Amino acid sequence: MSIHKLESHAGIVMDGAAAEHIREAVPVIASYGHAIGIRAFAKRHNLEDDLADSTFSEMVSLLDTPYINMESAINHPCQSLADWKTLEDLDIPAAKGKLVLSWSWHPQQMPYSVPAATVHMAAMRGMDVTVLRPEGYALPVQIMEKAQRAASLSGGTVRETSDRREAMEGAQVLYVGSWAAEQHYGNARAEDDFKAELRDWCVDEPWFANADSGCRFMHSLPVRREVTVTERILDGPRSVVITEARNRMVVQMAVLHRMMSGS
Repeated sequence: MSIHKLESHAGIVMDGAAAEHIREAVPVIASYGHAIGIRAFAKRHNLEDDLADSTFSEMVSLLDTPYINMESAINHPCQSLADWKTLEDLDIPAAKGKLVLSWSWHPQQMPYSVPAATVHMAAMRGMDVTVLRPEGYALPVQIMEKAQRAASLSGGTVRETSDRREAMEGAQVLYVGSWAAEQHYGNARAEDDFKAELRDWCVDEPWFANADSGCRFMHSLPVRREVTVTERILDGPRSVVITEARNRMVVQMAVLHRMMSGS
């Protein structure tokens, strides 16, 4: 959005590296078109700020034009639209279809945006959603409560477990992502030590032993081969990651059409 480093803090004396503040940059860029897409990644310093989507909310407050959330600290609605379409394309049932959202190993400390959006999307769809994760990687209460409210309206269910075999029983979709351990949020070094023994959380065919025979593998991409998931899954018949990625373009075109047509 800018050739300069941007400052986002309020009330700061700008005598450092940042030459431009978002309070000027955002409204100026927005004035160049009829809509604007905003990505405001999680800073991963303060969990409360990221759960409140503070940076994204501040940027939106500067706008007087329509905007699209391209990913914020705690949400990824365009990805969820693409995933919803992918599930429809695959004829995965909405009511009582079974989706497992699983944590997987990643060398970096990852944000909550994709898992938060995914568990909420599947709950809105009326699916039976299981969050599979090792001990210490439970999703924050705020994320789970939002998903559970959606499930109560749609007739779906949401739960968490660390039991892989039980979670995958009859699963039709394994959606894989990575996210930070809440107790080590913002402290990557401490989390590196914490997850050192979890390298076996790399998805491979044995994970599907107890699943539906046609269980599909989903991931938002990019994905780390042989770290998050094995090549034989990514390159095999279970994977629909390319379809998901293409559907991101399709649904974002639809969003733009609806915004620009005034419907």
